[in-house]
Amino acid sequence: MSKFEDIRGVAFDLDGTLVDSAPGLAAAVDMALYALELPVAGEERVITWIGNGADVLMERALTWARQERATLRKTMGKPPVDDDIPAEEQVRILRKLFDRYYGEVAEEGTFLFPHVADTLGALQAKGLPLGLVTNKPTPFVAPLLEALDIAKYFSVVIGGDECGKTKNRIRTPLLLVAERMGIAPQQNAVCWRLTQ
Repeated sequence: MSKFEDIRGVAFDLDGTLVDSAPGLAAAVDMALYALELPVAGEERVITWIGNGADVLMERALTWARQERATLRKTMGKPPVDDDIPAEEQVRILRKLFDRYYGEVAEEGTFLFPHVADTLGALQAKGLPLGLVTNKPTPFVAPLLEALDIAKYFSVVIGGDECGKTKNRIRTPLLLVAERMGIAPQQNAVCWRLTQ
């Protein structure tokens, strides 16, 4: 008996598995940095920061931008800037700006990988419930899935803020998606990118 005979559902990650969201994420990060008069990072750099949620993305962006600004100022013979705003507060502000800008660019900056829609349709046609687990903030998920015309395939969608802060940032949402699909966790195949 094959292990696959016990599969009763399939859960997918979104970013990097079903879609290339790097262009939209990078554009929103750069717009947020620019709004705070910090150096912009560019898509190639931002890609290396993606994969652990928006809060971590903002921390990485701010750390890099502050270091880059200090290096640029030193190169120009200018004194370092004393930030009146603590880094934690800047991260919070950067996140608010990022959310606003990402809402504007998410749809045009996100692209389905080849054969995704066909694969989702084939799995659904076999009667398998499909779930989506993403660390993308929940308010962005439904509009994005609709714009990509893949919302119709998913019976369960778990957004990044649905499970709260947890040590098991992958395990907890996967247990939740299986529960909501009405299957045991071991009956759920998971399609996830393995690298960032």
